[in-house]
Amino acid sequence: MQVRKRIKSVAAALALLFSYATVAAVPATGATAAEQTLELQNTCSVEEYEVTNWWKAELSDYDASLTPVSYEWTDTDETVTDDDIENKNVDQSERRDPPQAAELGAANPDPGSFVITTYGYGHGVGMSQNGANYYASYAGMNYQQILEHYYPGTSLINTETAGSETITVAGASGSVLDLVSQVVYNEVGSTMNPEAMKAQAVAAYTYIKYYGNNGHDLRRKANPPANVISAVESVLGEALTYNGAYALTTFYASSGGSSASCSDVFAADIPYLRSVDSEYDAACDPYYGVRQSYSAEEMRKLLENALGIQLSEDPSNWISFTTGEGGYVSFVNIDGQVNIKGNRFRTMLGLRSPKMECVYGE
Repeated sequence: MQVRKRIKSVAAALALLFSYATVAAVPATGATAAEQTLELQNTCSVEEYEVTNWWKAELSDYDASLTPVSYEWTDTDETVTDDDIENKNVDQSERRDPPQAAELGAANPDPGSFVITTYGYGHGVGMSQNGANYYASYAGMNYQQILEHYYPGTSLINTETAGSETITVAGASGSVLDLVSQVVYNEVGSTMNPEAMKAQAVAAYTYIKYYGNNGHDLRRKANPPANVISAVESVLGEALTYNGAYALTTFYASSGGSSASCSDVFAADIPYLRSVDSEYDAACDPYYGVRQSYSAEEMRKLLENALGIQLSEDPSNWISFTTGEGGYVSFVNIDGQVNIKGNRFRTMLGLRSPKMECVYGE
């Protein structure tokens, strides 16, 4: 990760466009949800893709056992200044040995039924929040190393405007410190490793800057505690850029052992949103290897109602996955009739992640 002091201007125009389209390699029916197209000048190819928003799991969906180590915040003077940011390692005494990954046996569906196994929670593009916590806790990474890992090729800068600018999040306008602290508190709570909270603060602030100082789809939680505010304050104004423009720093609760490439889950090939390892998620996440069973009749109703098609009489032909980087399903062929993105298939069935496997019991 390169480190610079200040962003003078945004070199590339960033726009969020809405359209209605279906991604299909064979005749397709029906997607009616609003779909977004990201336009990044001179940095990636621009395609249409199916997604209503950058959905991610909330950490409130997890129980308290997800936090491997409790931390007590102590005051530090790590606030970024005009000097170049120094890439220091965190105290290695804070490292903990990770738990061993549990063995996951093979899926064994009953005859005439489907079993879908998912890994992780959320779309998988960008930073795994639990992965960040695990890297800080078990690998001793600091927030800069975490950000470099999940957003490779970006540069960390300080806008030098955060102390005076006004931003908007979820309909409320206010200071960067106040609102980003509320976003971080909502996203990761107050018990994560401080380095993970700092990484979340930078990612949230960058996301807000990407959208013109408006975190249009972020959520806030009021009254963040002192340790959350201190973590945000220590990185106040820091943001990630790519080719001189603010990066699209998406995040989600937990990966399935690796993050996803944007092009596999959505469509645009964004250079800094590529699949990277997130190995502690595979060992630590209780949502690694969750299985859901469907009878053939249940699956027929779900697919036919969602896609407006009539399936054949051979359920073994209904679902065929094309898997992209990191094990995330990029496309699903439905009975030789329709190709849809794996992420759309996930939302249709209410699954936790597009990193998934499907087995049919003959």
